[in-house]
Amino acid sequence: MTHISALLAGRYRLDYQIAAGGIGEVWQAEDLVLDRPVAVKLLRAEYAEHAETHARFRYEARHAASLTHPGIAQVFDYHEGDGQHQPFLVMELVDGPSLADVLTSGPLEPDRVMDIVAQAAAGLDAAHRAGLVHRDIKPANLLLTTDGTVKITDFGIAYAAGTAPVTRHGQLIGTPAYLAPERIAGEPAGPASDLYSLGILAHECLTGARPFTGTPAEIAVAHNQRPLPPLPSSVPRPVAAFIAELTAKDPAARPVSARLASARAAQLRDSLVAPRPTSSDRVASAPTLLRDLHPATLADGEAPWYVAAHGDGRAGGPRSAAGGWSRRRVALAIAVASVAAGLIGWFVSTATGSGAPAPAPAVSHVASQSSSPAVGTVTVDSSALIGQPVSIVRDTLLGLGLRPQVNLVAPTDQWPDPGTVVSVEPSGQVPVGATVTVTAVQSHDQGHGNGDNGNGN
Repeated sequence: MTHISALLAGRYRLDYQIAAGGIGEVWQAEDLVLDRPVAVKLLRAEYAEHAETHARFRYEARHAASLTHPGIAQVFDYHEGDGQHQPFLVMELVDGPSLADVLTSGPLEPDRVMDIVAQAAAGLDAAHRAGLVHRDIKPANLLLTTDGTVKITDFGIAYAAGTAPVTRHGQLIGTPAYLAPERIAGEPAGPASDLYSLGILAHECLTGARPFTGTPAEIAVAHNQRPLPPLPSSVPRPVAAFIAELTAKDPAARPVSARLASARAAQLRDSLVAPRPTSSDRVASAPTLLRDLHPATLADGEAPWYVAAHGDGRAGGPRSAAGGWSRRRVALAIAVASVAAGLIGWFVSTATGSGAPAPAPAVSHVASQSSSPAVGTVTVDSSALIGQPVSIVRDTLLGLGLRPQVNLVAPTDQWPDPGTVVSVEPSGQVPVGATVTVTAVQSHDQGHGNGDNGNGN
């Protein structure tokens, strides 16, 4: 690393260059006024007089400074530059490597990949709700702190909804290896585009290599027309299915929001690190789980979402013992949720390593009080199921031995997100094999009426 002695704006002393990008250099520096270490991103001298690049650099400062989230590297200050120094912005100094640096040592374990995805998606959710799309999610733009926190950086090519773009018409911005198919087709970037890039990033983390290589044009064609290479057989099927959904060619087939993607990744992460529950654990924990997985309290205008109890209730943040649940209780509860959602086959096969048949999920049945021992009932807590994704509710009911009948209704102000469950009937003690009506919000390309008979055929 290069060492220099320079003072910017009479306040920031540059110490060491720690990174370099396409249009800028990042330096470790000292804020002499507040007596704290910071990162200073300098626009390269050759670009300082380039109006478009300068504007993009200014946009990075303004956009990133408008976001306050633990998963986004904070911007403290910005200067236009003068005759002596290039334009620069001052950022939080993240004590840790980029994900790109980490991947030089090889692929990561699935639970760690899901943790990274959960945290990054939580940061993206904050940006998307502020009307900001990153447009260049890749390993080099995710920084990892020493305590495992993921921070998104480099909003220099981001796009704020409702503002004039700083790029020329028809100019494609982003890294080809992570570009969503709709971007390559010339469509504008949206939140779903960031989720596709995040899915490609997760695929790379699991395999240790980018899914497509070649010239930029060859990579673009591959994203548009070719399926992703298969993940290693060691990757659990629920994780592989989630990655496939994130990287769907059709944006409408991806998760409806970064918030939902964060919650699902967090659930998968916790299920992968959880101890396998005993039958008694499953029975005892299932009712508590359904109560605690109720939709979080939302601010006005926020879409409903389904999360596991996790710290302050928002998936993806740093894990701690605070927030009412111990790590073991969270892990056990998520394991039960995964079993109820149809994941028991994977848990049994990986935990036992044998071909023995899986035991019947104890969470599925509650002993009947009737005189006939062949008849059983299950408890359906509709208040705990409302607000969840319809796929999770459907799989949960199927796992309980019920027949979910899915009806679709138009979005409302209270329930705007497609796929969100708005009612479940009947509730309470329901005979095994009974039909349960699940009403969910339809997607834009679905009409009214029954969308799925829920019988698994």
